Amino acid sequence: MRLKRMKHPELSGEQKHNFVLPIGSTEQHGPFAPFGTDTYITDYLVNQIEKQFPELVILPTLEFSRSHEHRGFFGTIYLKEETLEKVMFDICNSIYKKADNIFITSFHHNDEVISKFIKEKSDFFQPTKIIYLEMCTEEDEKQIEQMIGGPLDGHAGNTEISNMMIIDESTIIIPTDKDKKSFVDDAFGTDNIAEKSPNGIADNHPKWVVNREVGQKSLDLYTERMVRNLKKYL
Repeated sequence: MRLKRMKHPELSGEQKHNFVLPIGSTEQHGPFAPFGTDTYITDYLVNQIEKQFPELVILPTLEFSRSHEHRGFFGTIYLKEETLEKVMFDICNSIYKKADNIFITSFHHNDEVISKFIKEKSDFFQPTKIIYLEMCTEEDEKQIEQMIGGPLDGHAGNTEISNMMIIDESTIIIPTDKDKKSFVDDAFGTDNIAEKSPNGIADNHPKWVVNREVGQKSLDLYTERMVRNLKKYL
């Protein structure tokens, strides 16, 4: 159930609910994928879990998050980490009294901020549980690396472009062998990707492996991971 489509009587009474807070981003994704890539993917995955758990109350996706390492590319909109923490606190504070669980999920690289927020602030919302709903683990990443025969892109490369082929192919350009990549060691460990990758791509795979099969299989892996994690609590 999407909160923005619901009416107040559907949430009235004493019943408690399980909420999902999806967090995307608005940041550069190189010359081939749109600024909203992480938000598109987050929304797609949330749509998939909604089909299996229709009782979940899904909040509108937050389309801005910590993206400061992309600030070298105009059009990126980023929140300071402490701002994102305050936003998550205010959202949870708005709903926790009628929540059994609040699941925070994000395809974007927000995991450290979300984990820190939960560790430091979750006691305030007891007995409601604040849970990081993980979309991908190292196990999933290894499966994708086997699928594409090389390293997973850190940002804006093979898998993300392939994901967007499935979600909305009209938003992307398919790269060719003439399009170059830049080697970026730990894409999210650098403070400014523009200094290491002039085109904003962080994909250390030696080839372009962009196709619908990669896009669908990786999205399916993410969905399966989320479903398994939800079943631990629902």
